[in-house]
Amino acid sequence: MREARWSREGEVEVRADAGVETDKRPWFGGVSKHINQEEFTFAVMGDRCGMATEGVFERALDLLKELGPDFVLTVGDMIEGYWRDAADADAEWDEFDAKIENFGLPFFPAVGNHDYSNRLMADVWRERKGPTYYAFRVGDALFLTLNTEETPDELPDAVVDAIKRATDNLRRKAIAAEEVGKAFYTDLVANVPPDQLLSLSKMKLSFGEAQLRFVGQTLAEHADAKRTFVTMHKPGWKTDSEDYDRLLQLLEGRPYTLFAGHLHVLEYEEQDGNERIQMGRTGGLAHGDGTARCDANMILWVTVSGGKPTYRVLPLDSIHDIHAYIPKSEAVSEGV
Repeated sequence: MREARWSREGEVEVRADAGVETDKRPWFGGVSKHINQEEFTFAVMGDRCGMATEGVFERALDLLKELGPDFVLTVGDMIEGYWRDAADADAEWDEFDAKIENFGLPFFPAVGNHDYSNRLMADVWRERKGPTYYAFRVGDALFLTLNTEETPDELPDAVVDAIKRATDNLRRKAIAAEEVGKAFYTDLVANVPPDQLLSLSKMKLSFGEAQLRFVGQTLAEHADAKRTFVTMHKPGWKTDSEDYDRLLQLLEGRPYTLFAGHLHVLEYEEQDGNERIQMGRTGGLAHGDGTARCDANMILWVTVSGGKPTYRVLPLDSIHDIHAYIPKSEAVSEGV
């Protein structure tokens, strides 16, 4: 498998394993070589899909465009996916890619299970975007973006049909958003055989030999990095994947932060200076009842100074335009 490199004048180099010779790439724009590499900022976005709430992801893009981080990461599930026809997949990617082109900031996505949900979806990704994993370096920080779906976890037709019905109900507002999850579960129980339902409870993750080899080579070339940030879709620490265990072995002895998504709930864990951050959602349907702080739509804002990160959570549902704060009455505006 041939290693491909892309480097444009004035931008940080991004290194990827393309699998085939291609000039396609999944990221948009590039990190400027002229940013302050001793102190820079980036944002992390959670899952847009998995039954997206209309307008949330777009509102997040508008906010980030105003805040102006040096670049943006996302943990995947950018489209609803699970298509059986390439034309449907291309149409959904066309819509999403246009949003990011208009966004205008450097955007580095990871592959999610919705994006790469079966062999057809994988083929569409490869044709449109090329590599599914890559790396870049900013100052003392190394960034690895990985594909947890190297072997797509293809769902039974009955499950895919239930996903499509729930997604369509949400899009048409046929069911209140807070009821979609319950209706989806009821649909699954009614239409999916028990053995298939049981298989859904186990999270599957695969990197594959070529990807792990790429990780090992990249880490060896950047042994001096003060911090390694790894973005993936599924939280490997919640699986029994041997591939994930091998990733941890490769990371051993260096400070790292893992970003993942998939479960739409924000969680932060730190041990011995290493961090695991499971991102909350940025548009996807809440997996809880939507009222807990960790269930909120959000963006994670990261500042890296001297190789050390600090984090701030920006809950989107609590950020409003100033025009939302009109006077309630003349008496209130006069302080009576």
